[in-house]
Amino acid sequence: MPELLTTLALEGCLVTIDAMGTQPNIAQAIRDRGADYVLAVKDNQPTLAGSIRDFVSAFDAAPERTPHRFHQVVEKDHGRLEGRRCHVFDQLDCLHAPERWPDLKSFAMITSERTIGGKTSVERRVYLSSLAPDAERMNRVVRQHWRVENSLHWCMDVVFRDDQARTRTDHAAHNLAVLRQWVLNLLRTAPVKRKGGLQVQRLIAATSDSFRAQILGLV
Repeated sequence: MPELLTTLALEGCLVTIDAMGTQPNIAQAIRDRGADYVLAVKDNQPTLAGSIRDFVSAFDAAPERTPHRFHQVVEKDHGRLEGRRCHVFDQLDCLHAPERWPDLKSFAMITSERTIGGKTSVERRVYLSSLAPDAERMNRVVRQHWRVENSLHWCMDVVFRDDQARTRTDHAAHNLAVLRQWVLNLLRTAPVKRKGGLQVQRLIAATSDSFRAQILGLV
């Protein structure tokens, strides 16, 4: 991924990445391109994630004792009620090895609560960011990220039946997912469009040498 980032014009942009991309070298590559980052933290960074969980536990016990920024939004749509509470902190010395993350300025906790058909689910996510603490902006940025992610997931499932993939060996599942996303982007940006949706274009590309060459930019 750092090599890919060097090919992109990112100056002044904000890059959001799921937990698989939460690595110090990727954060450095983003900053080297003049962009800011918001990186999801999960157990692929176990010590960091543990330090955040400890901090959050202490915060939950006495939130009034910890300086923070807060923003909340509630949305209703087609019988679904969703609330998102965002807390942003700048107590970086409470994190494990914060110096590993270039220009780190804040970390955030976003709690999503969804009620559908009388059933409520709660999910909590945490993020690192080079942005100054701003709860309203962080809440908006993460929401936009997940809208794109959900849209991409729907396309991947429809076009490639991604949810039915059973590859589990080593890094094969991740590598195939990257290839599928690459192909999806090629189909979306094809210079010559064919009738039908992305599924149809994928089938045409599989059977037509000329169309496939056009998509790949070989002609």
